[in-house]
Amino acid sequence: MRPATRVVVVAVLLLVLGGLCVHYGATYDDNWPHPTGDRIQDAGLEQSVGDRVLLFGEVRGVDAEAETITIQVTDDSGEVAAELEVRGVASEVKPGGVVQVYGLLESETELAADRTVVVNRDPSAATYKLGASVVGLLLAVGYFLRHWRVTGRELAFEPRVGPATSDSEPKSEGNRRG
Repeated sequence: MRPATRVVVVAVLLLVLGGLCVHYGATYDDNWPHPTGDRIQDAGLEQSVGDRVLLFGEVRGVDAEAETITIQVTDDSGEVAAELEVRGVASEVKPGGVVQVYGLLESETELAADRTVVVNRDPSAATYKLGASVVGLLLAVGYFLRHWRVTGRELAFEPRVGPATSDSEPKSEGNRRG
């Protein structure tokens, strides 16, 4: 395949992928079955009282003895849409951490948790996750480039040929004496 054709094919595929990502992002909140920060900001939580909901929030306070935490649910602009007291939290989390809580919304300020998942135990956890991802990406790219090389003229990948597997040397099949 000619390099110009490859560039065009890659560009078209990237445009299609980008369009699908934009479409998914634009319709995500409309298809989400639980209240989001933006929906709470617009309509409040009163319509969801008595329902099972899944909310994401930043932990503002922890009472380990009572197994309760206080979370703030924010909208897309970062403004606080709701502050809830969540009961039945056995997970260890610190203020500033982020949690997902699934449970029964008993009132506009209280949530009885069936399940709590700690996303980040504290604010430094997000930095650790990002750092670990960058290190993993660098290792994967390094491993790939160790075994493959990019040919700029053809815009293609070719396997690297080591000294033991050189194409110019005939491969011996051992001693064939019989």
